[in-house]
Amino acid sequence: MKIAHDFRTHSMFALVAGAYLLALGTTSISAQSPAGASKGITRASQKEIDQHIDQAWMKKAMFDLLDHWRDASVMPNGFIQENLDRQWKPWGTQREASLNGQGRQLYTMVEGYEYSHDKKYLDAMTRGADFLLKMHDDQYGGYYNRTKPDLTVIDDTKTGFQTFVIFPLAHAFQVTKDPRYEKAAMDQWHVMRDKMRDGQFFKGTMKRDFSGPATSPLGGRESRAGVAPAPPGGVPAGAPGGGKGGFNPGRHSLNVHMFEALLALYDATKSKEVWAEITAELAEMEKLYDYNLGYLPEGFDENWKSTGGTNFNVGHLFEWASLFSRAVELGADPKFVALGGRSIDLALKISYNKPDGGVWMNASVNGDIARKYMIWWTECETLKATARYAILHGRSDLWPYFDQTLAFVKKNFLDTEYGGWFEGVIPGSPREALGDRAYIKGAVDGPEWGSYHQTTMFTDLLHLASR
Repeated sequence: MKIAHDFRTHSMFALVAGAYLLALGTTSISAQSPAGASKGITRASQKEIDQHIDQAWMKKAMFDLLDHWRDASVMPNGFIQENLDRQWKPWGTQREASLNGQGRQLYTMVEGYEYSHDKKYLDAMTRGADFLLKMHDDQYGGYYNRTKPDLTVIDDTKTGFQTFVIFPLAHAFQVTKDPRYEKAAMDQWHVMRDKMRDGQFFKGTMKRDFSGPATSPLGGRESRAGVAPAPPGGVPAGAPGGGKGGFNPGRHSLNVHMFEALLALYDATKSKEVWAEITAELAEMEKLYDYNLGYLPEGFDENWKSTGGTNFNVGHLFEWASLFSRAVELGADPKFVALGGRSIDLALKISYNKPDGGVWMNASVNGDIARKYMIWWTECETLKATARYAILHGRSDLWPYFDQTLAFVKKNFLDTEYGGWFEGVIPGSPREALGDRAYIKGAVDGPEWGSYHQTTMFTDLLHLASR
């Protein structure tokens, strides 16, 4: 199949746990007017913020990363090449555009333009957006999951990564005010709202025509994006990379990136219908929240009972915390700050690497670590969430975690010779212990990784520190 159109149109864990339970366990959360955006925000002093966040360094580090991606990855036709070696040359065999990779990397070009106003970023953003929009399925709506650089369709399923159309285009509209991007983002939101609804939330992988559940022909390659190779013997079920990958058609799930996309879409458009969706989802999330452990489960059985167990995707614990805070910043009920704060406390309690800083990518409430491995995106989400709650929500106790983790990232993840970030590190082991993944700058024939998490971290910290 080939697309034949030219459619163009983004700790105080023990101390506070009881108080959170008392305050939240019996109170229904109603829709909050965006007019109340200042509620729940107790901003730290600029002096305190500046002691921990060097804005000049943050901006420089962001462009040290994004300049390489702009020049090496965005092809003349807008296809974004993710498989890159240490010196930013194409590596491996995969030459594919996925909604995950194309959409996320498009977002980074948008932010590059927003913070630089450099026409090189505007050109890269425009080309990348045009290619993404050409991945649209004109017959059934939505977007093809993967295509080749010439837009030949590889995977026509409609997956949860449809959110990575909304997210970057919402940001692109906010930055450029180009109505094409607003229309495309809103149209995609309407398609997902009308065709991928699963109760108050959204289904996982569906057939091209949205008629029912489907399995991606790419199998584990598609479902393990951002997950490092499993250790010998595998990892525990429930941990990232453990058990069956992807969405289980017979079950229910929450998609952290759909909520992220909705917040971006509302921020860009101030759409009342999008805000209604956000507040309705938050009300359901309150009901699904695990008040015992202090986190929002993501997987559920047919009766919406959590199947999360005791093994956690640590990065998502931090991501949900950041998104709850961002929702409050936009006007949601401030009680969600407490929910997010508990998620941070849980993540730090089970996964923080006290000797060196940073967090393990997956961990158990029993203190078990499936693999002593630290991956780039989890560290980014740790930095983003701890700083956000320290700056906006009075959690100055989180600054030591932020400071130590940032020092760990600077020492272990930044490639001072060729620029960019390394994927991960095994503390105490030489980089070469990671084999082929030791020095690469992008995806390895499947599981995407690029500059999305770093960019969301840099831009969030710059946004929080500069007001």
